[in-house]
Formats: sequence, C-alpha cells, structure tokens
Amino acid sequence: MQKKMKKLLACLCCLAMMVPTFAVSVSSDDENAADTSSTETSEEGEAISEDDYAMDEDEPLITDEQAMAEMKLAAENSRMALYYNDKDITLAVVDKNTGKIWWSNPINADASAGKAAQKQELKSGMTLIYGEPSKRRTTTNQSKARSDATMQVSGNTITVTYDFTDAEIVVPVTYTLNDNYLSLNVDTSKINEKNSDKIITDMAFLSTFGAAEMDEEGYYVIPDGSGALINFNNNKAGYRVYQGKVYGNDITAVKTTKPTTGRNVYLPMFGIVKGDSGMMVVADKGDTCATINAYVAGQKNTSYNSCYFDFEIRTSDEFLMGGDANPLRVFEKRGILVPEIEVRYYPVSNSDGSDVDYVDIANSYRDYLTSDQGVTRSDAAGNNSLYVDFYGATMKQEPILGFPVTLQHKTTSFEDAQNILEQLKGEGVEDMTVQYHQWTTADIKEKVADKAKPASVLGGKSDFNALMDYANANGIEIYPAVDNLTFKSGGGYFTMTDTTIRVSNAYSRQIVYDLAHGVENKYYDAMSLLSPRKYGKMFENLGKSYSKAGLDNISVGSATTVIYGDYGKNSVSREMFKYNLQEQLEGLKNSVPSILADGANAYVLKYVDHISNVPLSSSKYDVFDTEIPFYQIVMSGLKPVSTTAVNGDAQIADLVLRAIASGSNLHFDFTAEEANELKDTKYDPLYYADYKYWVEDAAGCYKFVKEALSGVEGVEIAEYNILSDNEIETVYTNGVTTVVNLKDKTVTKNGTKISIYDYVGEEVIG
Repeated sequence: MQKKMKKLLACLCCLAMMVPTFAVSVSSDDENAADTSSTETSEEGEAISEDDYAMDEDEPLITDEQAMAEMKLAAENSRMALYYNDKDITLAVVDKNTGKIWWSNPINADASAGKAAQKQELKSGMTLIYGEPSKRRTTTNQSKARSDATMQVSGNTITVTYDFTDAEIVVPVTYTLNDNYLSLNVDTSKINEKNSDKIITDMAFLSTFGAAEMDEEGYYVIPDGSGALINFNNNKAGYRVYQGKVYGNDITAVKTTKPTTGRNVYLPMFGIVKGDSGMMVVADKGDTCATINAYVAGQKNTSYNSCYFDFEIRTSDEFLMGGDANPLRVFEKRGILVPEIEVRYYPVSNSDGSDVDYVDIANSYRDYLTSDQGVTRSDAAGNNSLYVDFYGATMKQEPILGFPVTLQHKTTSFEDAQNILEQLKGEGVEDMTVQYHQWTTADIKEKVADKAKPASVLGGKSDFNALMDYANANGIEIYPAVDNLTFKSGGGYFTMTDTTIRVSNAYSRQIVYDLAHGVENKYYDAMSLLSPRKYGKMFENLGKSYSKAGLDNISVGSATTVIYGDYGKNSVSREMFKYNLQEQLEGLKNSVPSILADGANAYVLKYVDHISNVPLSSSKYDVFDTEIPFYQIVMSGLKPVSTTAVNGDAQIADLVLRAIASGSNLHFDFTAEEANELKDTKYDPLYYADYKYWVEDAAGCYKFVKEALSGVEGVEIAEYNILSDNEIETVYTNGVTTVVNLKDKTVTKNGTKISIYDYVGEEVIG
C-alpha cells in the first residue's frame, strides 16, 4: 500500500460526531432512521470542504505484510487461518482460497480521516451502551477508550475479556475457528454487571470487521425487503447511515404517531463483497435482538465503509406523565433474557478465482440454512402456481331502524370463492395456491380464532365443504388462515389477562393510524396484542381442530413476520418468542402437514412449505445503490415464493416482469364485493380487489409467467445480472437463461422471445 493523500467526501454535520455509535432501538422502519438529506456545516456554521477531512499525513501508512508481522497464529485449517495481536487486541482471518486478509479493525485507523473519537471507534472490538434507570439515560463506551481488554488463546479459541471500568461491566467474548467459519460468541450468563444501577442495553462487536478504505471497490449486501446493495464510497455521506432491525421493530411499544414504514428485514445476515473474496455474516443466535448497521465513507466522519450487527439485549419504552410533553424512558426490569449471542463469518470465494457477487453470498446463506438450520426443500418448489388471497368477511356499521349497528359483513362467501376458482380454471389457470382470510366467526369478530369452524355468514359448514371438495378434485390447495395477533375478549381469551404488557407496564393496545395524518384513527377500537404466553394454548387448539376437520393446510398469518416480547410478570423476550413459536409450529405441523407463510422471517423457514406476499423491492433508502431479489435468490430451488398482490400494484407489467427475473410466482387479492362496499371497514385498503375486473388478466399474467419459467421449476438461480436499466439476465443451474426487458415488456428464454402483450390487454399493463 503506497502512502498517498485520500480526501474524504462530504460529511455529516458536526453534531453527528456527538451521536452514540449506534442508536438504541432504532431500525430501518423507525421514523428516526429514515433517510433524509442534510447540510454539512462546521462548528462555526460554515460549509465543510473535502480538504478539511483528508487523511492524517503525520501517521505513516502500513501494509498488510507489516501488520501481519505483528500477528500470532492462533489456529488454522484447510480453509482459514486465525491470527491475533494481544497487544492491541486485534484479529485477522486469512481466506486460504484467495489469500485475502480480513482484519477485525482497520490497520491504518490512526492515519484515517476523522477526530479522535472516530479513530477510537475504528480500533475498538466492542461498543457497549449501558443504561442508568435512576437517571433515565444511556451512555456509549468504546472498548479501545473505555475498557481494560485482555486476550487468551486456548486451542482454536480466543477469549477477549472487556472490562469497562466506567460502566462497571465485564463482557467475555470468544472467537472460535470452525471448519468453514469464524464464530463470535457471548454467553450472557457470564456477563458481570457489578453495579445494579448500570445495566447493559446494547452491544456491538467487530463493528469495523472487513472495513473498506476509500480506494477499495465492492459493496454490502443488505437483506432489506427483497434485498439491496450499498456500494463502497458511493458519495452518499449526506444521508443517514442504514439501520435495519432484524425481523422488524418490537410492536409491543405503540407509538402515538405512525412510524415511517419500510420493508421487513427477513434474514439475520449481510454480505461483504470485495473482488474475488466475500464474507457472509449471519447472526446465528440472538438474531431477534439484532440490528444491521451500514455506513459509507463520510457518513460517520471517517474515511472507511463498514457493516455490522448490534444487539439490543434489554429493551426500553417511553411514556408521558400527566401534562408533561417530554416522555420518560424506562428500561426492561428483568435480567438479560437473551441467553446467547453468536455471529458467524463465512468466507466466500469461487473455485475458478472469479469475482464474488451477491448470488455467491445468497448461495452461502442457503447452504447455512440447509446444513445448520434444518431447512429442507419444499415439494411445492417444483410448481408454477398462481397465489390467490380471498377475504371472507369483516365487521361493518350498518343502519338498523335508524340506529348504527356493527354486523358481520360478507365480502367473499365460500360459494363466491368456488365461483372465482372455476372462472380462473376456465381461463387456463392450471395450478392455484389459495389463502382464505377471515373465514371463521371468531376471526371476523376479531377474537382469537383457534377452531376450524366456518362462518355461517359465508355459507357455513356445507358450503365450506363444497369449496374444499371442489379444490381437492381440481388440484387446488386452499390454506384457511388465522391471524391472532390482536384480539378482543371471547372464546377463552381475555384482554385483562392475556394482553401483552409493555416495558412501561401498560397494556399493549394496537391502534389503526389515520392514512392522511398518521395519528390514531378513533373510528376503530384499539386492539389488544395477544401475549406470546398464550401461543401454546392457541396452537394446540388449532392443530386439534384443523386435524378433526380433515384440513391438511393452514396459514398462520402475522405469526411468521412479526416478533415481539411480553414484559409483564412472566417476561417473554423476543428471543424466547422465537423459540416458543418454533416449538408451536413443529407441533402444529404434526397435525396439519402443510403451512403457508404470508411472508416468512428466517426462523420459520424450516416449517413452511409456501411463502406468499414477498416484496420485489427494498425500503428504498437513499444510501442504497441497487435493488436485487436477494431473498428470492436464496429461496430458489428451496421454497416457492410469490410476489405481493399484482392487482394492488401501480406498475403491473414491471412487477410481473421482475417476478419472472427473480423466479417468483404471482399473487392476486380477490373479493366478491365492489370497492364501495368496503368503505369504513378494515378491508378499505382492498379497494382494488374486486375479482370481476381481474380474472381474465390474472389468468393472462399467470400463463405469461408459466411460459417464461417453464423448465426452471425448483431450480436454483446461478446468476442474476443487471445488464442495463431495462434488462435483467437470469441464469439457472440447469442452463436455462431468461432476459427480461422492462422497456419492451418482453422475455427472451434461450433465444425465444415472448411479450406480455400477447397475454394481457394493453389497457391493464400500459
């Protein structure tokens, strides 16, 4: 590495220098994390120029070879070697396939741009946030500046003990070299909080592992929504750093105004790509409290790019006292309820020495799912299916003798559903996977639905059985759905005893936000959030009832995409929620063999056979450079995935073509009622779903996708190449290649071109 001047691009305003390394409980769909432009100013209020943040020429640059000369070998195998320096508490992982050295901290941190605080962060192996409940505040400590760290080596394991003297907290961290990955592990029972008035709230480890310098090329793979890439040094220093809460925010704490919504982070991992070497990083344990952080050069007043996890091991909440406008912060009362944190670092390379890309990262993560998480290939992965969602009934105020009365309002009866399926079949749709929402009286009345009892308002048991008989005779899979996230008292569940408790000790009441103003819509009653403590009873009843009714399929609604804790007397953390849900799904599968997930976080992938309603876009934060169907690439050949509702999208052709490029099935929402009948109900957002306008076009879209993807059912994606703004090439492992042209609205498969206009009318696709 030659000594040279490296000028930093635009930086955040100097106020950002005072912000802690990572925010408590901030994620990509929190209003505080939304990307906004900012004007950089110096402490004097003048604009900051690039020359103000150049590399420190007084500090000599060192080479990898010089830095490695100070390292000691701890362990090695045929794939990797682990080195350490017990003087400055640094690690180095050597990928033997490529010779690439992955440093735990930048070796030229002292020579980098930025102030002393930023340099201390770059050189730290751990960052700790601790709370002081009596003072209702948190403090951030960097290990390099605020801890006495020691390092011990035993076999293939290095133990680093961080003693944060100011915080009076000791945290031991172990690093173990395994056959094909390096693991970072924290047994939280061994954390010593010496002073009960100072408690850990957040921890981050190796926050600059593999950090990229300003002359490096590469990118980070972020599993936000379908997926996104953040290029190193992308000239976006003026935007906020990326923070994505894995599996989404804990919804127990209800905000008075609607948070800025983004896509979910379904997978607890990220990727680093640097030429012929890459690293797939996964939160193997403690994933439910993890947040992915990523920043580029200039965003944190340094000349480095980095991506890492932080872990919120105690959550907090806010509440108002009387007329006080300033909320008070309270912390989780119990001890640490996250038993273990483990992060794994998998080196990624190609046997032919070619450059690594995001498909290689996806392949590495898929291998992890199948080899370590027990995820198996679904039998349905080999099908091209049209995914259809029916919406049965909802509650609606109607005038009776001049008085408003809330009644069950039929939207799609069982007879209606059969009629729609018959029409789709008549239009040439050969394979359908159907999710049926609000089909029981309990669900319609917003109570916990744990019994398979068809609602009489939809036609009752006889019409339901007729629908199921028709479906079975025609090879159609119907998944009667339940969504017991929120509830009203009844059927053995009571809001006084079975509602989730917030950290602030209040009941968690979920509200509907006004679409225009983002405040609570008082037209709808606040709903109680069902405590995870009741999931055992609920899932046991579901399994018995569905099995007795002869139902082999089920969809469990929000349970596969939402994760939260209960912080009352019998505390349930997000991590405990995960393991509890996995146990319940395992038991449910013994009674009901096939489960459809309406979106799927990583921890349920082992148990589901279909994944519906997966977006083909990210949260579109400004720091992102490219959107990719990373989730779909991971699932290719493993689980069948469908899109979000095609008929609910403003750009139908674009969604259909991108579905083909990603190997996805299509999904349509259908109701038998006209849009005006849904007004002032919770089905109001389904204004687009009247089936009468969509049957023919849904069938046309299905046939177009089926033709384009014929021959790649259940086959993994080998390459996904964005050729231009309008062209995407997808290569499958069996050699089939498709090229989607978004402008011409065509697909060329192995040299044969087909057009969406041959299947769907121009008035629909534009």
